[in-house]
Amino acid sequence: MMKRSVVLTPFLFTFASLLQLTYVSLIVASPMQIFRPLVILWILLFLLLLPVYWLLRDWNWGVLLLTVLAAGFCFSASFFSTILLSTVIVVILWLSFFRFRRTKVDVAHFVSLLSGISMFFIGYSVLLIGKTLTAIPWIDYQAATYDAKTYSVDTLPYLKRDIYFIILDGYARADILQEMYGFNNFEFLAYLEKQGFVVPIASTSNYPATHLSVASMLNMDYIESFSPGLEKSYQRWLMSPFIDHSRVRALLEQQGYRSVSISTNWSITDNPTTNTYFQPDPMMLSDFEGFLLDSTPLNIINPILDRFASVPSFESQRKIILYNFETLAHLPELPGPKFVVAHIISPHPPFVFDRNGKAVQLSDSFSFKDAAEYSGSKGEYRRRYVDQLQFVNDNMERVIDAILAKSKLPPIIVIQADHGSGMLVDFASSKNTCIKERFSTFAAYYLPNLDPHSIPPSVSAVNIFRIIFNEYFAAQLPILESKLYFYKRPVSFYEFEDVTTRQNEKCQQP
Repeated sequence: MMKRSVVLTPFLFTFASLLQLTYVSLIVASPMQIFRPLVILWILLFLLLLPVYWLLRDWNWGVLLLTVLAAGFCFSASFFSTILLSTVIVVILWLSFFRFRRTKVDVAHFVSLLSGISMFFIGYSVLLIGKTLTAIPWIDYQAATYDAKTYSVDTLPYLKRDIYFIILDGYARADILQEMYGFNNFEFLAYLEKQGFVVPIASTSNYPATHLSVASMLNMDYIESFSPGLEKSYQRWLMSPFIDHSRVRALLEQQGYRSVSISTNWSITDNPTTNTYFQPDPMMLSDFEGFLLDSTPLNIINPILDRFASVPSFESQRKIILYNFETLAHLPELPGPKFVVAHIISPHPPFVFDRNGKAVQLSDSFSFKDAAEYSGSKGEYRRRYVDQLQFVNDNMERVIDAILAKSKLPPIIVIQADHGSGMLVDFASSKNTCIKERFSTFAAYYLPNLDPHSIPPSVSAVNIFRIIFNEYFAAQLPILESKLYFYKRPVSFYEFEDVTTRQNEKCQQP
């Protein structure tokens, strides 16, 4: 016979493993992302209970086998070695205890011991996660996210124009491309100007990373203004609610706009909460699920998952980028005024396309690592970055042609880089970073019936939607002073150093 509680052992082991992985990935992945993989793995374990019992004809041995299976497939290598060492020590002490008492040891005792070990690690992981999350000022943070979601301005006039916000990740300004990459982007800029776009020659971002820049642009303010008190926090996903339910979205939805988003395959900017959400696969995996597949033997199921889910890979990255371009070209066909947000993670690494759109064969494991974390040489970065940028240019021309041709009313189109390129960027040190490269961003705006001089040549990304709401909706929002903020310390994502005075500082070429 077996105690009913013992059957929980493999489920507890699985929970302990996922909690540990949650703690490790807490910078990028929200702890809420644990629930879907946990439920799926628990269902699989439950479905295996009876077949394993029929095979072994013993519940205790069956539970032990499932526990070993859970440990083998769900634990990261580091946690597996830790728990293995802990188990060996406890088992030795445990056996010594039973030997001293001259008590017979059976497998049920051993399964109970494993259950106790897993409960200890669950408690330990919860304490670690809890300690990390206590640095977040939750009351103020929740109030800030609510304020963004319900943000309003005095009654605005109704506008029927579609508004497209297309974020080209890591797209550098023309002068940077010429100076640092030896590439003249004149052809693409000439195309944009011919179509009627305003292309500022000295536009800048306000932050060095996507989660900060996009949240700032969509909320028309600096991070410390709309969400103060995060200086001791280091979780990138804290900006996700401000991206999902931003001030810009709130204002436009109040005016009858339909919010539309296209999947990015990166949880922080992926926004399935919009009125209309487009995705290339039936199941879009979260950052935590991608990390789980990458860091455990569960990656054995990747070929199966890849048929219906967005398994992180160079091939899926190519697929999601192409899907964004294709979807944007068809969005004018949606009825009614709409606010479209598309975050295209390109020309940012990984460099998966050559200049002609052909797949680049890469030997590294898949990641979005940029700047000093990029594994290749500076020369390789320069060459592949320019190639992928030209691929982006060609596709953007097709998208713009389609949007302008299919729109009943000339739309507002904001094409904006979240930050510049990263060849000479070191997130661990502003002194080792070329501030000019990282903050000099490409921007192009299609603003029907608007005086081009309404957009200053040195427009700051935080102000672009303030300008749009002022010019088209008479919102009378004050234009903010342009500031450039870098990380004050490594991984201090919300503790900033003002580097505005360094924006034109010359950088030493590699």
